[in-house]
Amino acid sequence: MNERQAMLIETLLPKDTNSYGSIFGGVIMSIMDKSAGVVCWRYSKSRVVTACAQRISFHTPINVGEVVYCRASIVHVGRCSMEVEVEVEAEEVMVGVKRLAATGSFTMVAIDETGKPTPVPAWHPETEAEKAKWHEVERRRRG
Repeated sequence: MNERQAMLIETLLPKDTNSYGSIFGGVIMSIMDKSAGVVCWRYSKSRVVTACAQRISFHTPINVGEVVYCRASIVHVGRCSMEVEVEVEAEEVMVGVKRLAATGSFTMVAIDETGKPTPVPAWHPETEAEKAKWHEVERRRRG
């Protein structure tokens, strides 16, 4: 894992579930937001705040007692902002089966002690996969 990646691992409890035994979507979004914040905090060495959460999709329910793996990767860096892709996997630990449970994209902004946006270190993609994601963000931002 490099400075533009982070992973959080959690197990969720009955208090996090709806009446069907599935984890609330808001709990999963909170974990996703936390993962995005951690990777941006580590990368920028600054306080960060969430500017936008978008394209969050839930692919399968996550059940109480399953282990949740949340991976966050920075895919684009602006002057003060960082765009992060987040993937959530759920694991049925007793049988060792993992599945993609949720995906999303977050935009985080670095801020200084007064709450004003502050510049982050520049980063330019190197691999073809990194370049493709970078250009995808650029196209979306242009409209």
